[in-house]
Amino acid sequence: MLPTSHKGAWNIIGRLFLFHILGILKAVSFVEINRTEKMASKVLVVDDEPDVESLFRQFFRSQIKKDELTFVFAENGSVALDKLKVYPDIDVVFTDINMPVMDGLTFLEKKKENNHLQKTVVISAYGDMQNIRTAMNRGAFDFITKPITFEDLQLTLVKSIEEMELLKKGIEAQKSLIQSQHEKEIALIEKAEAQQQAMQSLQEKEKLILFQNELLESQVAERTKEVLYQKELLEIKNKEIMDSIHYANSLQKAILPPENELRTLFPQSFIFFKPKDIISGDFYWFNSKADKIIVVAADCTGHGVAGALMSVLGTSLLNQIVNEKGITVPDQILKKLNNSVINSLNKSEADAHAGMDVAICSMDLKSMKLEFSGAKRPILILRKGELLQYTGDKFSIGSQYWDNETFTLHSISILTGDSIYLFSDGFVDQFGGENGKKIMTSNFKELLISIQNNKMREQGILLNEYFESWKGKNEQVDDVMVIGIKI
Repeated sequence: MLPTSHKGAWNIIGRLFLFHILGILKAVSFVEINRTEKMASKVLVVDDEPDVESLFRQFFRSQIKKDELTFVFAENGSVALDKLKVYPDIDVVFTDINMPVMDGLTFLEKKKENNHLQKTVVISAYGDMQNIRTAMNRGAFDFITKPITFEDLQLTLVKSIEEMELLKKGIEAQKSLIQSQHEKEIALIEKAEAQQQAMQSLQEKEKLILFQNELLESQVAERTKEVLYQKELLEIKNKEIMDSIHYANSLQKAILPPENELRTLFPQSFIFFKPKDIISGDFYWFNSKADKIIVVAADCTGHGVAGALMSVLGTSLLNQIVNEKGITVPDQILKKLNNSVINSLNKSEADAHAGMDVAICSMDLKSMKLEFSGAKRPILILRKGELLQYTGDKFSIGSQYWDNETFTLHSISILTGDSIYLFSDGFVDQFGGENGKKIMTSNFKELLISIQNNKMREQGILLNEYFESWKGKNEQVDDVMVIGIKI
């Protein structure tokens, strides 16, 4: 299963519900909020999601154009405090809790310290009751839980604006009443009545919070049950997929020729084969035909399932070309393989990237001749401490842009004691070491020279140890294959 953090999950759920709510609000008249002609109500939205501002402006563009509603946005609590200084006429603040630099709870505390009177509504996940309680203790007027409902959002916004209007009127009245003693007495009476109403409102809010707590606990239980059910389904699906991949691995191993058969042909030889995933896009193939031993190292596009499918196709086509049609010359094998891959995949420019890089050598041990051709892959021959390299052509098998009639054929005289290496690019492209860099071909060549006096099977072991040491804790970036043969 793929683990997802709670915050990331609720951010995604919250954004989806917010998008839905904004779509509904777009079609709803804002008469309930602006009952009389007056200046636009100004709302500050504090959220670190990058697309919140564009969503609000898009779906409230009609109300903004009519000066019924004005939005100010801030990406965290620190910026929001600055906005409150610049726009002291802000009526309502909607704030998220989890934000960088300054979170919503700290913002509430700072806002209270600075005597900002705006009504603040906290938006939080339904399972985050501890933060909601803290927010209310720090002066939050109300809260909205995720998933958001339209009725809750509309009611809260209308109530917040109306409460702010009452607060503004109270402040203006208080300023006027200071002018006379009689007005002061009236102000005291109104203040007492307001306190009584505030107390009643607080009691009603406490009852509402208790009810919502019970409702949220019920929702949490239902959602938890649903999540556990989905988790169980995902685990079943994951097991089915992994079982299929392991079965595919068994099939791929059955298709690849056994390494001990190569040692029958060449007693001094090894195959270092290390797939990145369970199944591999690298594959090897060898056989003897008409006094010649053909050895192939191929690196298919991609790795995992996609690469493995290409490797099955490549193995099947090589069996047809060499075993059934009797073609043993490397350049002719590559030419036939290229045409067969293109025809098999019905390739067009759209999928021209699918193919494989291949190195093929054909050895006649009686005449001590080696013929080599490569499609973007070389061959290395280590002879008495000197390393010889023969490069392949610069086109992959299956390329639509290959316009030559033939691949280059290298005819090489070999000597007893020569060590021959064919390999994919996975070894040299691996990141690691002290500086997190690639091994590179130059270091790979130096490594082969340093271990030349070891037996071939020991060389395979030493290559694996070097690779694992270099990789360290880094992820393996590609399939790895090295074939070594000593004449």
